[in-house]
Amino acid sequence: MSRRPATMERDIPLFLIPHIVMRGVRTYGEDLERVIVRKIGRHFYNISIRTRPIKRELIRRQSRTDSDVPARDGEGGESV
Repeated sequence: MSRRPATMERDIPLFLIPHIVMRGVRTYGEDLERVIVRKIGRHFYNISIRTRPIKRELIRRQSRTDSDVPARDGEGGESV
């Protein structure tokens, strides 16, 4: 499987780095693999955001029902 290309943000001023990183985390979520911030001169930086596909066995199941989840004590389970 080929890698997805990294998203590059060029010539970002120092004060915008947290906003760019936060936007990358919100956009890619669990697919986020790494964030690289490199200084290119003065107070400007290049930001590289790399993502990866999640392995199929790690993806959260969407079709989970209440019967799959064991009942806690005092929450409607059989009393002894």
